[in-house]
Amino acid sequence: MTRGRKPTASNLKVLAGTDRPDREAPDAPEYDLITEFPEPPQHLNPDGAQMWGQLGPQLVGAKVLQVVDLYMLEQLCFAWQRFRQKAKAGIDITAAEDTALKGLFSEFGMTPASRRKVSSGSSKAKGNRFSSNGKHGA
Repeated sequence: MTRGRKPTASNLKVLAGTDRPDREAPDAPEYDLITEFPEPPQHLNPDGAQMWGQLGPQLVGAKVLQVVDLYMLEQLCFAWQRFRQKAKAGIDITAAEDTALKGLFSEFGMTPASRRKVSSGSSKAKGNRFSSNGKHGA
């Protein structure tokens, strides 16, 4: 089965400067943004908790982490800690585990390809560089 591209979340389109109201799903659910990042779940080991503590505040700062995203972030941190446990023990991960981990990284814009689609909203971001195409100065 061939699938098209996965749709990009609305808040990520705004940050990337590619948001178009005519392409938005009017009934897409929106959840509260996380403003205060919680402590790591107790079942995460030091590797998982370290990722939680480093990645979470950055996602909050970029204003892309919503309440429902905490579950996916927890899954990413748990998969990461399992990867690290196997690596430390000299055990190879399976192709399925590798693919799943890469997919989770991509969901949060943590791969080079997925990062190109998202802007952090920092002062370096210049917005949509094509926004003035077709417009003439006065």
